[in-house]
Amino acid sequence: MKNFLMIICAAIFILNSSICAAEDLKFIDAMDDTGYYYDADSVNVESSSVLVVKMAVIKANFNRMYTYDVRITHTSRVYEILSSQILSYDTRAVLEVNNSRRPPQRYSNKSEMGQMVQLILYGE
Repeated sequence: MKNFLMIICAAIFILNSSICAAEDLKFIDAMDDTGYYYDADSVNVESSSVLVVKMAVIKANFNRMYTYDVRITHTSRVYEILSSQILSYDTRAVLEVNNSRRPPQRYSNKSEMGQMVQLILYGE
């Protein structure tokens, strides 16, 4: 168990330091081998209650990076995925693109999305 935790911590550190060169990915949270990030360079404030941002989910054990362009209405705690991509994490080769919008979804303040919104609005 101790070795497993050390591997996860090392993977998060390596992933966090290596991807920050191309984007300004900010760490939100991690669960097992999955890390949640948002790209601080992509934050676009459309109005006082609406943000558009790129979110990244990195699954280290599958060498996959999932990116989502998301519109967030933080006053009503609703987000909408505008488009998504699946990439090979190490090469950033795009494996799949989905430009269809998903229906708006609600989020709670304790979810990864809620934590991301709090970080964007109020900092660390």
